[in-house]
Amino acid sequence: MNNISGPALSVIVPAYNAEATIRQCLEGVQASTFRDFELIVVDDCSTDRTADIVRSFACKLIRAPENLGPGRARNLGVAHASGRVFYFLDADILVKPGTFASAMNALESHPESSALFGSFEKDTPANNFVSKYKNLLHYYTHQTSREDAATFCGGFGMIRRGAFCEACGFDPKRRFMEDVDLGMRLYRTGHRIRLEKDLRVTHLKRYTFLSLIRSDVVGRAIPWTRLMLDSRVIRNDLNTRIHNVASVPVSFLLLAAVLVPNLWSPFGLPLCCAAMILIALNRGFFGFVRRERGFAFLLGAIPMCWFGYLYSAAGAGFAWCGYLRDRFAEDVAVPLRPPTSTAP
Repeated sequence: MNNISGPALSVIVPAYNAEATIRQCLEGVQASTFRDFELIVVDDCSTDRTADIVRSFACKLIRAPENLGPGRARNLGVAHASGRVFYFLDADILVKPGTFASAMNALESHPESSALFGSFEKDTPANNFVSKYKNLLHYYTHQTSREDAATFCGGFGMIRRGAFCEACGFDPKRRFMEDVDLGMRLYRTGHRIRLEKDLRVTHLKRYTFLSLIRSDVVGRAIPWTRLMLDSRVIRNDLNTRIHNVASVPVSFLLLAAVLVPNLWSPFGLPLCCAAMILIALNRGFFGFVRRERGFAFLLGAIPMCWFGYLYSAAGAGFAWCGYLRDRFAEDVAVPLRPPTSTAP
């Protein structure tokens, strides 16, 4: 990763079995009004037509020797990049013609920042309820979070070459939350990261109910909780704001009120009371959903939000158990210090 002369920007796209979205993604890149960039696609040992589709575009195609995961695939792309700035783009993201120019202008306007990332658009091409709900939640979370971030988004994020190399890139041991880990390491070493809320892209991903649970639990709740525990970086921002944390015990109280209603009646906490508290804690998001999608959509969004807290908390609990197990194993593995001899 030598700092040689080259284009201003290297756009790096890791792709694994992305035939459903990779063409639209690369067409968006090609339509960019910013032209001083190179396009590098890392085919992460796809078993579908991803590589064949990529070959029809003017780009540098790199075939990974094995399935590396997104973090190691991005590192492989960086090893072949010559740009002064890296823009990491997932294969299911559609940029606008002005995205790269706006991102470069934002980075130049904030020389104190080492990296930045943007936000999803409110709308997604996927038509099913689960995809629309998740996209709205992503958008609302980004749009209501701090501009000075302590994390990074590898799906549509930009970082200066020097900062990336100083941080030694993405952790190759991480298959999930590798971008959040990179952002935390940058933040802890004094680098500044910006959330540019006006820098919006379209998410092409289509969720099903089961794929959403798998993504949120395996790909987010478990690794993100473990990352926060290991790094001890927890902020009142993004998905860990006070109302999000407070919603977890309320969600379980509501579940108990549903499953065992007679248990709560002596204490004056009926089902409707727990539901009202949960709605009050998340009133900002629910108000946004009603304005954007109407009351009928909101009636589905409220139980989806409740269920999301339940399964995400279960994933976080699993991560806590793993953390405590590893800490206990470390303590047991520390050898006992031999007694100090008092002989002359």
